[in-house]
Amino acid sequence: MNDRGSVPLTLAVLLFGSVVMLGLAVDLARVAAAWRQASHTASAAAEAGAGWIDESAARLDRLSLDAGRAREAALAVAVAPHRSAEVAATSTRVCVRVTVPVPVSILRVVGAGATRVTASACAVPVQG
Repeated sequence: MNDRGSVPLTLAVLLFGSVVMLGLAVDLARVAAAWRQASHTASAAAEAGAGWIDESAARLDRLSLDAGRAREAALAVAVAPHRSAEVAATSTRVCVRVTVPVPVSILRVVGAGATRVTASACAVPVQG
């Protein structure tokens, strides 16, 4: 029985498995950070848009959004380099959907490609 070479082969397999697990941990942390960024951005953009009250409706004692300005304000907060956003604004609410691309680093070795993370948030004006 000749076992020569079995130890280096086993170590090579274990090393490859360790690199894949490390890559998975690093890339999952990047996805989590990107989701947190997208979520906070969507919330902040929706709240910024919900602050644009229609002045003519307010004079009639109605709480209504200026949908055009609300959309512009939300987009101004949400859109940035390497980040895209979709905004839907009505007279009652502003909804924002933010998408952030996430490149992979170590998992590229095993053929994994970049992914995208998306988060959404809505806000309504509240009379206080």
